[in-house]
Amino acid sequence: MAYKKSSLLTSLLLSSALVLAACGDEEEVTEPVGDQSQTDQPVSTDDASPGGGIGEDDIGGEIFGFTEFDLNVDYPDQDDALDVSYEEDRDEISAEYENKVTGDDLAGDDAMNEIEPAFGQIDVDADTPDDEVISQAIEAFGIEDNYTSIEIEIRYPDGNEKEYEATQNQ
Repeated sequence: MAYKKSSLLTSLLLSSALVLAACGDEEEVTEPVGDQSQTDQPVSTDDASPGGGIGEDDIGGEIFGFTEFDLNVDYPDQDDALDVSYEEDRDEISAEYENKVTGDDLAGDDAMNEIEPAFGQIDVDADTPDDEVISQAIEAFGIEDNYTSIEIEIRYPDGNEKEYEATQNQ
C-alpha cells in the first residue's frame, strides 16, 4: 500500500512540475527582436554578469532607444482604442498590443511582431521635442486624425522617464 501512495505522490509531483514549467509569462517575448537574430550578432562578454545575464549597469535600450514605451489612444467613440506596452528589462522583453478598432489583442511574440515595424520608424530620445514624439507615434502606428487624446510614456536607457500628451476637441 505504501508503494502505491509513494508512486501516486511521485506522479502527482512530476505532473505538477510539468504544468508549472509550461506556464510562463504570456507577455514575454521569446523571439529575437531587432533587425538581426541573436545568432547573427557577435558574441561579447563585456557586459556579462558573473551570475548570468548582462551587467547591472546595462539595463537595455539598444534595440529601439528606450527601455519602456506605453501608448494609449482614445477616439470619440472608443476609450483605450489603441493600447501598446513594451518593456525591456535587461535580457527580458515583454510586449502587449490591443487595438479595439481591429479587434487585435496580442501579447508576447505576437504583440512584438505587430509593434516592431512601428518602433523601427520612431527615432526619439529624451531631448526630442514633445510634439515630434507625438508626431512620430501618430505616423508609425497609423493613428487616425480624429483621436481625442494620445498619452505616451517612455523610459530611456539613462533612466529618464518622460510623458507626452496630446488632446483634440471634437
